[in-house]
This record gives sequence, structure tokens and C-alpha cells, in this order.
Amino acid sequence: MRKLISSLCLIVVCAAAASAQSVTPSILNTTGGTNFFTFYRFEWSFGEAVAVETLTAPAVTVTNGVLQPVTHNPATTSSTPGWDKDEIILLPNPVRNMLEIDFFSKKKGRITINLIDANGRMLGNRQFEYYGTGRIEKWNMETYPAGVYFFNIMIQSNPTATISKKGAFKVVKIN
Repeated sequence: MRKLISSLCLIVVCAAAASAQSVTPSILNTTGGTNFFTFYRFEWSFGEAVAVETLTAPAVTVTNGVLQPVTHNPATTSSTPGWDKDEIILLPNPVRNMLEIDFFSKKKGRITINLIDANGRMLGNRQFEYYGTGRIEKWNMETYPAGVYFFNIMIQSNPTATISKKGAFKVVKIN
């Protein structure tokens, strides 16, 4: 019996000193894919961690367990005073109810959006900080009568700077 206990103690001491795995356990993607649908990109994966937690800070949101959103076609960096064709997209145009304004610019700063009717009256205004990582703004056009509208969109790199980029986008509202 004494020999058996000594043998078990020796096995426990050796097992504690040795490691059976030289790599720590981890979870990897086993499969997944990407699909494009108009201006949206969908990504999926299997084998991710089951824990989902969202951490936020003023300029960033990180969610573990879920693939992070990115645009598949980031805009080019341009110093022109107007928006390049790949920096902002408004759709659908013509619009019946919800208009989507997709920002793909790499330029950072405070964006101001003004909605103006064909007579030059300002009907709405929005401002937000843009971090050059892509953003989708939705504007409900359902309450406006059919007609032509303009979205004046400008960006200012800091509060004391002049406007870095600006442009007007024509949108047709239908019933």
C-alpha cells in the first residue's frame, strides 16, 4: 500500500511539473464568408467565441464575438474642396420615405447636413462628429411633399478651421 501511495504522489508531482499542451487553448474561425448586396457588406463566421460584449469609447465601438463592420471600398483621400464621387452616396434616389446617406470619406471632422427645398428654405439640420471610418445616416423623407430637395453636406476638421469639404446633393422625393 505504501508503494502505491508513493507511486501516485510521484505521478501527481510529475504531472504538475510537466505540461501536456505547449499551446494555450483558443477559438479560431472554422468557416465563414462575405457577401455584397448593393452598398452593404455582410460577413459571417462559425467558431467564434460565444461571449458577446460591447465596449464603447467616444470614438470607437468594439464587440467581441462579432466581426467588426468595415466598408469594402473606402474612399480615396483627396484635398479637393468638393466631395469626390466615392465619398458620399445618397440612396435611393428618387426616394419615397427613408433616405440613406452613406459616408465613405477618410476625412475626419464635424459634419453638418442641411436639407433645403427647391425654394431655398432650410427644412432640417444635423451635425455629428465623423471619424473617417464610414457611417450611415438615415433621413425620413416621408413627411415632405413630392419635389426636388438638396442636401448640403460639409465637413470642418476642427471648430476653428474653415470648411474642408462641401457639396450639394439633389434628391427627388416621390409619393
